[in-house]
Amino acid sequence: MTPSASVPLAELTPYLLRQTALRASILQSSFGFAADDWDDLRQDLALDCLRRLPRFDGARGSWEGFVRGVVRNHACVLASRQIHRPQLQSLDGGDGSELPDGKAHEPCVDDFRSVLEFGLDTERVLTGLPNDLRNIARLLGEMPVAAACQHTGLTLAQMNRRIRQIRAAFTAAGLGPAKRGGYR
Repeated sequence: MTPSASVPLAELTPYLLRQTALRASILQSSFGFAADDWDDLRQDLALDCLRRLPRFDGARGSWEGFVRGVVRNHACVLASRQIHRPQLQSLDGGDGSELPDGKAHEPCVDDFRSVLEFGLDTERVLTGLPNDLRNIARLLGEMPVAAACQHTGLTLAQMNRRIRQIRAAFTAAGLGPAKRGGYR
């Protein structure tokens, strides 16, 4: 099956980029990837999804679900590789040639699951928001508040009101500061 026959390519690209940006941000913030790895992570996630797109079967589900699943699964693979990658660092301030014992630096599998669940919960809350708030929330995931104000034409006060509405939606869904340790 060709992707163009069942997947609207004009809608696929922005959706795929949003999904890969979300997962790249989660990977970067939670699994020790360097700040300059974000673009590479997003590209790796997108390319993996595009490679798998010919296997999409519209009879089994929506293309959005296919994209979400493929990107999520590949993010798990990348996170697992990062977790199990040997970390070279010095224990005594030397040249970095000694390996650490691994106990203090390896994330727990439960932490890994919790980060993935948080990403899924976040996506669920975002899809439940009105379009204007969802767009602002996605912008804020990519740029600072001041740049989002400039991009949308909103004043800082207007943007802050919308941010409070977005936070209220997250709190109502049980994703407020008390449960997850704060907003990202």
